[in-house]
Amino acid sequence: MTSTEPPVTTQSEAAHRTPHSGAGAERAANASPRARARVKDTEQTALTQRDRWSGLLGRLVGWLAGELTPPTVWADPPASLREISRYAHHGAWTTETGAWRTAGVWWCRLVAIPVSTLAYYTAWIAQRPSRTVVVTVLYVVAAHTTPGRVLLPWPAWLP
Repeated sequence: MTSTEPPVTTQSEAAHRTPHSGAGAERAANASPRARARVKDTEQTALTQRDRWSGLLGRLVGWLAGELTPPTVWADPPASLREISRYAHHGAWTTETGAWRTAGVWWCRLVAIPVSTLAYYTAWIAQRPSRTVVVTVLYVVAAHTTPGRVLLPWPAWLP
């Protein structure tokens, strides 16, 4: 059986309450909506603060996870030097201009590109025994020449 009766409205939800405190009818009539608005505002403020902190914490954890997760070197190739430079200049890690972008570009120029270049060539040499042998022989010969003795380190206990 369906009922067509209107929904029941409690006294606390009514727009016009019967004044019991001796306040004027107009003041009492508006008190209930204002009280509900104050409660709602307090709940929203607390919820907003909690959401703000949890959102900030979530972004921090996500950023740390992205920054500190090592690459999957087995399946994915490393970024090229061009990609590293483009990321420093145009990546979404900060605004397009400003101190952070400038610092990132200089870090790329002074640290990231030189270290990555050395690491990539070292990896390339180590990937094949023939490359390793050729580079080792060239290093030994160069280390025994006059300029090589000054520029290239060579242990004293080796001939």
